[in-house]
Amino acid sequence: MMNKRALKAVFSNAKAVGARYVGVRIETAGSSQPEIIINPRENFDAKLNYYMSAYDDGLRLIPAKGKKDIRITGIAQGNTFEDIEYQYNKMIAETPPQTEEERLRCETMKEAVKGMFLSASRTAAEARFIFENIEKYEQLFDICMNGDDMEFRKGLTELQRMQNEHILKEEDESCQ
Repeated sequence: MMNKRALKAVFSNAKAVGARYVGVRIETAGSSQPEIIINPRENFDAKLNYYMSAYDDGLRLIPAKGKKDIRITGIAQGNTFEDIEYQYNKMIAETPPQTEEERLRCETMKEAVKGMFLSASRTAAEARFIFENIEKYEQLFDICMNGDDMEFRKGLTELQRMQNEHILKEEDESCQ
């Protein structure tokens, strides 16, 4: 479920990893296709400020309320337009949760994983671990979207264990 917190998290992460673009998918009631707005790195701060002020917490365009339903329904970061297109195609292909309970559970799981990604106190060792294991994090998001709680918890525990071992190893190597 898209909200301002998720929007801000993607922009923050894109800046942190040096992504060149953030793509924002906008859907307008009555339109047959969504619109994708590509924001270049140089414009991240200005566009995030705009989205935060022009859209409500559910990412509906405030000036359009009561007239037309215009909302942000997706966000992706990448270094090429193809990266962003791939992420959106992947989102569309996945089956979204069907009930409110499934949506809430999945959102909780995504927030737990994002907490591992995004932290103001992220160390260089943690950032390197995430960069080196990004595919595993993506797999964990896919497990979350499929609603397999047990597999998600096992995967999350395994990633945390691996990250802890990685950090301890780096600390040991730097002390020698």
